[in-house]
Amino acid sequence: MAMKGIKSAVSPMTLRELVDAGVVTGAEIRFDDDGQGLVGVVLIGDDEIFLSTARGNGPRYFTSIDGLVSAMLDCGISKFKLDARGFVSRGKQASARRGFGRSTRGNQSK
Repeated sequence: MAMKGIKSAVSPMTLRELVDAGVVTGAEIRFDDDGQGLVGVVLIGDDEIFLSTARGNGPRYFTSIDGLVSAMLDCGISKFKLDARGFVSRGKQASARRGFGRSTRGNQSK
């Protein structure tokens, strides 16, 4: 399970129907607890539900915020919270792999 406490997922098609029916009360973009990627979470009443793959088999993981935002927009959701804790941009990941950036230099003295 990708996020503690979230037990179900909804396909993009079904989510669009729920948005059109007015039952979605909020949405959030989060970094998954297991580090697999970004996930979309929608609120329906007090329940938090993942945005799933088209087949609805489980959470859909995204590697970029713009990809997830695009998926949310396709479902009719244009307002959401963003919880970026634990997220590292692809640029920072690439810099770290090449040995650049603050995280790899440490505290160097002259």
